[in-house]
Amino acid sequence: MSDLETKPSAPPLAPVAIHDILREADTLVALMGKEPLGVVAELANTLTVSAHEAGAWEIEEAASNVRRLAAGGGPVVLAGAMRALTDAIARTESVVAA
Repeated sequence: MSDLETKPSAPPLAPVAIHDILREADTLVALMGKEPLGVVAELANTLTVSAHEAGAWEIEEAASNVRRLAAGGGPVVLAGAMRALTDAIARTESVVAA
């Protein structure tokens, strides 16, 4: 085996997982705006897990907050938490694009 075959290749500057999570995040946020709170909590949980696995900590934190609020069981206004989530996604998109 040559040296080229045994050396690991460098990871891409923006891991594919980050691109996938950003695409998924946009889709899930759009769905969250149309669904009841129980479904919003499930979608936010999915996004939290995916963001964690991709290392998108800011998205993970914001999605976790949406999940917590949506699963709270009482009347809730998600506008602020959803805004924080969309802002986190936008900031992450900007970092990846840079």
